[in-house]
Amino acid sequence: MLTPKQNLLELLKPGGRPDRLVNQYQPFVPVLTDPCLNFTRGNREKGKTTKDRWGTEIAWPEEQFAAMPHVTPENKVVPDVTMWQKYVKVPDIVGACSDPELWKPALEEAGKVNRDEKMVMAFMGTGIFEQCHYLMGFEDTLSNLLLEPESMKELIAAISEFRFNYLKLLVDNLKPDVILSHDDWGSKRSLFMKPDTWRELIKPYYFKMYNYARDNGVLIMHHADCYLEPLAEDMVELGIDIWQGVVPQNDIPRIQKQLGGRMVLMGGIDAAIVDWPGASEETIRAEVRRACQEYGPGGGFIPSLTYGLPGSIHPDVDPLITDEIARYNEDVHGIRA
Repeated sequence: MLTPKQNLLELLKPGGRPDRLVNQYQPFVPVLTDPCLNFTRGNREKGKTTKDRWGTEIAWPEEQFAAMPHVTPENKVVPDVTMWQKYVKVPDIVGACSDPELWKPALEEAGKVNRDEKMVMAFMGTGIFEQCHYLMGFEDTLSNLLLEPESMKELIAAISEFRFNYLKLLVDNLKPDVILSHDDWGSKRSLFMKPDTWRELIKPYYFKMYNYARDNGVLIMHHADCYLEPLAEDMVELGIDIWQGVVPQNDIPRIQKQLGGRMVLMGGIDAAIVDWPGASEETIRAEVRRACQEYGPGGGFIPSLTYGLPGSIHPDVDPLITDEIARYNEDVHGIRA
């Protein structure tokens, strides 16, 4: 039986021979104590409304499961993108996060990971497109991509340089095996923009980031729990190893056939079916089994919830998902894991 890490590496390898389905995030150990994460998201506290380093209001009501940007016409950071330099002060992440002392807790945590069996995973939330709508809201972001493309290119370039420095700090200091990088480019049913608009204004800035990771032996797991079917080949070109969060509204079997294992698809389990208070164990197991049966034989697939970190909103759900994947592995591959 292969270790979780060995099994994943076989899945990623052209012509590889994994001995079972990878079970959600089993091969990965998230390290969430690095100074970059604390610098960018450390102000979030349940029950409070705060501002992040860019000046965006972040609301986390007591009854909600996570913090979200709260952008209104009155509080948006960038009311006029043609004058974005007047409003945006790019946070100095290099100055704030370069002290080696700040990295000691994360390095200590990473040092406890048995890297023969597991992989250290770093986390980068709020991607390039997401940062744009944090600064001006969805409506202005989408409108400005079409109406003010030159100003948007300038702003995106500034955001991208911040993101590159973030990734470089992680690679150079933490030396993770994989980086989980977030950026949603669509809803469950469609892209937020035409593919050509994305290719012109968003895609080019990811090459520098992801190439630096790959040049230093770090895998890229890109989280996007949305419909991205038209961009699958582009994601391969960007060097993305794993598209994490692939929702079943994408034609997953068609993408699997098209890609032939050149990028692993991770997700496929519909959270709307399984992760709510009324979901029965039978319902949860049936949806997990469906995903394994429909997508497992196509290869290049990891069954998982589509969220951008391990776990479910309702804590009793995730253990059932993990157990049902293990049962499938036992039934089909003779290995319970």
